[in-house]
Amino acid sequence: RKGIIKLRFVLMYAWGRRWVKIATINKIKDIQLNENFAKKYLLGLKPLDKALNGINESTIITIGARPGMGKSNFMNNILLSLMDNYNVPTLYVNLEMSKEKSALKLATLSKGEKFSEIQKNENLMKETMSELTKKNYNLYLSDDCFTVEELEQLINENGIKFVIIDYIQLLKSSQKSSSSIDTYNEVLDKIRALANQKKLIVFLLSQISRNVEHRENSRPLLMDLKNSGNLESNSDIVLFLYRKYYYSSENKNNILEIIIAKNRYGGMDTVYLDYNPQKENFINY
Repeated sequence: RKGIIKLRFVLMYAWGRRWVKIATINKIKDIQLNENFAKKYLLGLKPLDKALNGINESTIITIGARPGMGKSNFMNNILLSLMDNYNVPTLYVNLEMSKEKSALKLATLSKGEKFSEIQKNENLMKETMSELTKKNYNLYLSDDCFTVEELEQLINENGIKFVIIDYIQLLKSSQKSSSSIDTYNEVLDKIRALANQKKLIVFLLSQISRNVEHRENSRPLLMDLKNSGNLESNSDIVLFLYRKYYYSSENKNNILEIIIAKNRYGGMDTVYLDYNPQKENFINY
């Protein structure tokens, strides 16, 4: 015991008296599975929950789609379900819009109204926001968390359990790297480490390659993440969103295909939801 303490002191001194993280090991007989490890969180979309069999802690879920496919609305539906069912500390980093607009979109979705109509009426906006506030969600919003170092600080300060980043390509690192792809990979590797260390469930919304639109079958594939560094390898689950109506208005239905392209804990599949783009909600198909 004294020898271990002395070794730690020597390492600290050798590194200019800075704390150095020491990796740990355990014999397998000493490893216990606590109740949180076995707990599964449901996303609130029945076909998807059935296919994934719930989500464990320390899981990174990437949701990829082309712009306009509905990935932010899809995530908002999941977020409200998570807050209604679990209400654990949740951080929603939306780098595409202000936190006020993010909050109003969540409030509108919760109320079941059209966002385009709500924002035309100031009194209705205030009433809608008031209804959301009364739910007392344990939810934190940020629109200016642009580095992974700031993200780690917010997680540590608020005991965060669920993290949502919309979208991941906008998150940077304060550390200088030789190239933008190296910087991006540092961000992804750091998020992977945070998910494991803090037992987080992380949702990463991602743009995908424009090449998908030049194929005869425009459904996304894992290869469409190839320009996104280590995103695929750092993700436990990859979901792609696809709506045929987006490419052909002749198709009158608005069925959303959720393509489970990677699932480290289970099989791949495709599940379907009805999408109402006016109210931005999803209905079990």
